[in-house]
Amino acid sequence: MAAPGTTESASAPSPEDPLRLDADEADAIAELFNIGMGEPAAALSSMLGEEVHLSVPSFAVSTRARITSEVGDELEGEQPVCAVRGAFTGPFTGEAMLIFPERGTLALVGRLVPVDPTVEAPGETEQDALTEIGNIILNGCLASLSNLIGGELSGAVPGYRAGVPAALIGSATDPVLFVRIDMALAAGDARGHALFLLDIASLDAFRAAIRQALAGL
Repeated sequence: MAAPGTTESASAPSPEDPLRLDADEADAIAELFNIGMGEPAAALSSMLGEEVHLSVPSFAVSTRARITSEVGDELEGEQPVCAVRGAFTGPFTGEAMLIFPERGTLALVGRLVPVDPTVEAPGETEQDALTEIGNIILNGCLASLSNLIGGELSGAVPGYRAGVPAALIGSATDPVLFVRIDMALAAGDARGHALFLLDIASLDAFRAAIRQALAGL
């Protein structure tokens, strides 16, 4: 996977490899998601009373199996993780996900609700708090993207799930366009990812949306 701030699969598309994105499209994807995440991250920072750091968006044409392996290694491997996720539809379709290790989840939601320092996994109150944070980040980003591309992206109400990364991200080997933004609180005790997995079937529509957004920037 590309490091934050870099891109993969960013050469010109060709009949032999129609999934590749050219350099202008790569830059546009990074810019769109950077703008899209800005307002919800600022809202979350205000709610938490602490700065939320975001990486530059990175992306690749990948598979859920590979994403699980790469992101899972950073999220403590086979240890349980917590996710808020929901599907979205519109000019292009896919799934948005906010995912943190259990310990990071407890540190994150501890800014909002009292957390017993002896607990090792989020209970119902902590799960509800993470779900609210996921709503702010994921639906806020989708709303911003809708404005930028001039077409509505409708997100389902995000739901909470916990488990090992493979159970949450998946193990399919079909290609997806994978956009990743790393998130961390300023104190450094809560680090996770905002992930957007776009269906390859809607890649042409995504390219058209990028062109529409570029024309308006």
